[in-house]
Amino acid sequence: MSKPRADIVVFACNWDGLSCVEEAARQGLHYPASVRLLRVTCLSRIDRGLMLKAFELGADGVMLLGCEPGKCQFDIDSDLVARECESARVLLRLLGVDDGRLVLARVARGEGSDFVRQINSFIEEIEEMQPRTPSSR
Repeated sequence: MSKPRADIVVFACNWDGLSCVEEAARQGLHYPASVRLLRVTCLSRIDRGLMLKAFELGADGVMLLGCEPGKCQFDIDSDLVARECESARVLLRLLGVDDGRLVLARVARGEGSDFVRQINSFIEEIEEMQPRTPSSR
């Protein structure tokens, strides 16, 4: 029996991020069913607390899927999202969790194949890491 795939939470911005997921579906591209997609208006709405909550609720990895730098529909400083992500990664390290379990993926609008490549690569990386402790699940 094969081992179950890593549980991944993807916070996808409503614009470029979600367009990649939709394009992947339109093209018939696949990624594991263990990927849980959460649409958000903009990644700037996701703070480190929400990122960490996903891990608390059992996610093995979290991907922030958003717009390319300078292409935000709301003209949000793309460094804001990167800083919040890095802040969450610092907290993960303090908690003894590999910070590679949280990634920020910036994709061009409609790049479904790029999204599928990145999510599959991320899952492979997560599955190669040491398992999270049972108390964290």
